[in-house]
Amino acid sequence: MLRGHVTETDSDPPHGFEILMAVVSSLLLGLCTHLESHLRANIVDHRLHLQHWIFTHQLGYLLHPKISVGEKPLKIADVACGNAAWLLDLARQHPQHEYVGLDITPAHFPAAGNLPPNIRLHVQDAFAELPSEYVGAFDIVSIRTIYSAVIDNNVEPLLSNLLKMLKPGGYLQWAENDASTLTARAPEGTGMNAMTSVASIQNFFSRHQGKMDPGWLHNLGSTLEQHGCEVLADDVIVPLPELSRAWSDNLLMVWMGLPGRLPEQAIPLPQVPGLPASLSRQSLGDLIMQSTAEASQGAWAAMDQRVVVARKAG
Repeated sequence: MLRGHVTETDSDPPHGFEILMAVVSSLLLGLCTHLESHLRANIVDHRLHLQHWIFTHQLGYLLHPKISVGEKPLKIADVACGNAAWLLDLARQHPQHEYVGLDITPAHFPAAGNLPPNIRLHVQDAFAELPSEYVGAFDIVSIRTIYSAVIDNNVEPLLSNLLKMLKPGGYLQWAENDASTLTARAPEGTGMNAMTSVASIQNFFSRHQGKMDPGWLHNLGSTLEQHGCEVLADDVIVPLPELSRAWSDNLLMVWMGLPGRLPEQAIPLPQVPGLPASLSRQSLGDLIMQSTAEASQGAWAAMDQRVVVARKAG
C-alpha cells in the first residue's frame, strides 16, 4: 500500500472499536435515563412542597376548625402523605400526638433518621387491604390530592379503607383539588391563549383518557352520610389571585411531564372548544413554553379546592 493512500477497508473502524462505541453509547443512554429519572423525582418533590404551601395558604389551617384536637394524645394518619409536609407541620403545632404517614411509594419520604420520634412513615396502597394494625387505630385520618387515582368514579374501595382506619367517633378530613374546575385566567389585557389550550388539553385527557370523573368528589358529603357519618363541613375554596404565580408554577411542573407521553407524530383531537386540531410531543412542548411566558406576564391557571370533614358514628 502506498503511503498516504487509504483504501475503503482502511477507513472502516476496526470491529473492536464498533463494540466499544456501542458500549459507550449504551452507558451514556443509561446515564441520561438515570439522570432524567432523578430530575423528574426532584421536580415532583419541589411540586409537593409548593402544593402543600398553596393548600395551607388557601385554607388557612392544617386541620379544619370543626375537628376537635385538644391536649389528650391522639393517633393521626395522613394517607397519600407524599413527602410528609402536612404531618411535619401538624406535629410542630401539636407535638403531643402520634403521627403515621402512608403512601404507595417511599420515593418522597424524608429519611427516617431525620424525622421527629412521634412521626412514622410506611408504604401502603390506599386501595389495598389494610393491615390489621391500621383497623380502628386512628382518631383522625387525613387524605389529600388523590383525585387522579380515583378511576371511573369508583371511590368506594378507598373510602371503605379510610373509614375502617378510624376509631368510632373519629374524624375524616378529605381535601382535594377539583380538577374539573381547572381554568386559565389573566388580568385584563394579558394574553393567555397557550395556557387556556394546555388547561383544555389536561381537562380533556383527564376525563376521557384518565377516566377521571368528578362526580364522586362533588357527591362525597352525601356518600359519607350514606355510610353513617356526620358531615361537619363540605367547603369549596376558590383560588386566591395573590397565589396566581404559585398556582401556575405548580401546574407548569405537572404539564412539563406531559410531552414525553405523546408520540412525535401529531395525533388528531376531537373538535372540542379550546382544543387544538392536533397534538404532538413538539406542539405540546411549545404550548407549555408559551404558557411559561404568559405566566411571567400575570396569566395563571388554577382550580377550586374542596374540603369535606366527617365524623364516624360511635
